[in-house]
Amino acid sequence: MRLRVRFFSALRRVTGQSELDYNFSGRTAGQLWDDLSQRFPELTPFTESRAIAVNLKHTTPGHVLKEGDEVAFFPPVSGG
Repeated sequence: MRLRVRFFSALRRVTGQSELDYNFSGRTAGQLWDDLSQRFPELTPFTESRAIAVNLKHTTPGHVLKEGDEVAFFPPVSGG
């Protein structure tokens, strides 16, 4: 399936891209992250702390993706 994948902040620096169109053969947002981590190994340290949004809604790694979804990955954020 074709997806639009967006990276923010430190993840954008790691991948060198803010977004990409991605052909994905898996099912879930977590599997997409694993697939992308193989393409961009520097993403791996963010696995436990990154946030995921699908079509502008925060979600979990188990979220089942559909053709044309926009998936965004965010590094950990702190604030006060």
